[in-house]
Amino acid sequence: MRYSSLLLLLIALPLRAQPERATLEGTVRDVYGTSLAGVNVVLVGTLYGAATDAAGRYLIANIPPGTYTVRASAVGYVPAEQTVTLAPGAHRRLDFALVPTVIEAPEVVVTAARRAQPLEQVPISLSVLSLADVTARGLFTLDDALRYIPGVQMTGNQVNIRGSSGFTYNAGSRVLLLVDGFPMLSPDADGVPFELLPIAQIDRIEVLKGPGSALYGSGALGGVIQVVTRDFPEQPETEVRLSGGAYEPVRHEEWRAHWEGARHWRPFGTAIFTHARRLSDRLGGWIHLTYLRDTGHLNFSERTMLQGYTKLRWQPAADARVVVLSSLTWRRNDSFLYWNGLRDPLNPGGIPTTGAQDAVGANDTQSLQWTLLPAFTHAPGHNFFYTIGGRLYVLALRPLDEQGRPKPLSKGTLGFRYGGQFQLDWQPVEGRYLTFGASADAVATRSSFFPSEDGHPFRSQPEVAVFGQWEEALTARWRLIGGLRFDAYQIRADRWITRLSPRTNVLFQARPGLTLHAAFGLGFRVPGVAERYIENQEFFPIVANPDLRPETSTGYEVGLRYRYRAGLLAELNGTLALFWTDYRDLVEPRFQAERLAFQFVNLTRARIRGLETTLDFRLLGGWLEGMLGYTLLDAKDLTGPEPLPLSFRSRHLLKTSLTMALPSHLTLGADLRVASRPERIDTEFARFVPDAEVTVPVRVLDLRLSWQRPTITLTLLVKNALDYYYVERPALLAPPRHLQLQLQWRL
Repeated sequence: MRYSSLLLLLIALPLRAQPERATLEGTVRDVYGTSLAGVNVVLVGTLYGAATDAAGRYLIANIPPGTYTVRASAVGYVPAEQTVTLAPGAHRRLDFALVPTVIEAPEVVVTAARRAQPLEQVPISLSVLSLADVTARGLFTLDDALRYIPGVQMTGNQVNIRGSSGFTYNAGSRVLLLVDGFPMLSPDADGVPFELLPIAQIDRIEVLKGPGSALYGSGALGGVIQVVTRDFPEQPETEVRLSGGAYEPVRHEEWRAHWEGARHWRPFGTAIFTHARRLSDRLGGWIHLTYLRDTGHLNFSERTMLQGYTKLRWQPAADARVVVLSSLTWRRNDSFLYWNGLRDPLNPGGIPTTGAQDAVGANDTQSLQWTLLPAFTHAPGHNFFYTIGGRLYVLALRPLDEQGRPKPLSKGTLGFRYGGQFQLDWQPVEGRYLTFGASADAVATRSSFFPSEDGHPFRSQPEVAVFGQWEEALTARWRLIGGLRFDAYQIRADRWITRLSPRTNVLFQARPGLTLHAAFGLGFRVPGVAERYIENQEFFPIVANPDLRPETSTGYEVGLRYRYRAGLLAELNGTLALFWTDYRDLVEPRFQAERLAFQFVNLTRARIRGLETTLDFRLLGGWLEGMLGYTLLDAKDLTGPEPLPLSFRSRHLLKTSLTMALPSHLTLGADLRVASRPERIDTEFARFVPDAEVTVPVRVLDLRLSWQRPTITLTLLVKNALDYYYVERPALLAPPRHLQLQLQWRL
């Protein structure tokens, strides 16, 4: 109640009587007279701003009278500034002519420091996937998008950044998901909810590689995924995206003999509707609706999803803003847990060849998920601002009976994750930036998999934290960053765990286009309620371990970032990084012979070191674009007397893509993902699942052909074009070759 009152008070402060507002409009062109779209025009020191439309026009309304510095900036152009005085009720026009440059750094901003900053100032490895990249590849979930990012490997639906995660049966995550700066781990398994994202309203996906606990706390042990959603445009925008396709029949006659569906094409489809607009001078937002239906490439793996997503932004004053992001998702899916053996990988384990409906290796569920992310930002001065925000994530999951009807919620899971955070950003002088903040979070989960012997049906795990970061431009070339975070977690009524997580980063600009960096940081992760309390005998045996200790890490990285511009001839961006991370008490599932069951346990020590390099290029004005990323990984389990490879890590990981512009508005593209066979896996899983130890290298080629006009884009995709059979995690066959046709219609 106290928090709510404070939030309402802060919102109400700017709502005092205001003089008659002014309006500023104009156009932005280059020095040759060409209109520029997507240029950011902002009133420096305020939250007022707009982006130019396709004709280069912008409009900023509801501006309090006063004198402002107006700044226009865009990638590839020198920013321009003008000063304007706005009288009450004035309607002024201000035009800009921007000068192209190959020296000015692109203003691609990221949130590696919990604030927007140019990419060249980020002193650690980071990859960015734009909305255009997501759309061109026909992607509809975050996990599919992450497969195309260098250094990222998906183990089923578990994300692995530079070997930080293996396969933990989808319980817990060493990678933290943020949506517009707010954590979004699920309240049941503490995993990443890949489906809870408005894929068509994502501005970009940022992947921070390496320990991030100094800023983000537990869960950021191996890295951070930040999803930045789009703002509303000045002019109404409506888009309809329809996609449909099918999985090819399998080649092997032996597999077809066990499942009739393997002989036929298995359809899937998605429909997305989005609408974004300014509702008034102060209010705007967008709505995102999704329907997904997938019959699955495996038997008993169907899924259906309905989702509604909204974002509203209210600007009561020039120095204040309220943003509310909310979603409601209904899902019904058959969770294919593991196969029936290598001779019959298309059926769940335990299912007889007669096709009985009761399969041990499948788990049919229906879920309802609701998220709410409100945030209030206030800039009382030109050099500092603060943000207060909250988060609520509610999950209700029920298993289905043999007739497909939901069982009582007491047989499923009811989970809540809620909290709030405060952050103050202050720039006292040019070249110095200070960030302070605090957060509180709690999870309360009741599940049939979490038996309660102490009379408490809900398992909970509250946490509080304070953090700070100092950035200093020592000289024109040297930049120093230091950060520190203190976390306290209550894992029992009588026990709290505290952690202090520092970080230090150094950035050196050797010359224009070449920066060097070094990074050091500590990370930690408190095991989630699923890892500590899960008990199960229905699918395969798991016993609880409430005494799990937190995971800790010490990470080091040195690297460089290089960029080269030669006008329209070539644009090159390259990175090289060497990294080393030592882990203590790493949580992994292990088979306990004396109990004949699996249990999450702490490994004494592990070490992950390696090299990563990337190259992005753009030739002949965009006629040819491509990306090449390679990661070399040396991941060792140091628990025993002799070092052994960590389970489920690939030593070599290669990502490459190529896009070529063709005549007649056509674009041809290809993406190749290669991962070497894991050097070691958890063979104990094979005690319960036949052929669970089978692994192969990953060699997946995707092809795409697009035809684009101003309002319509038609794309044909061939996923896994070579029809290569492989597994990403034990006992689960990855999708075979499948075709997809996508129509994107902008109204």
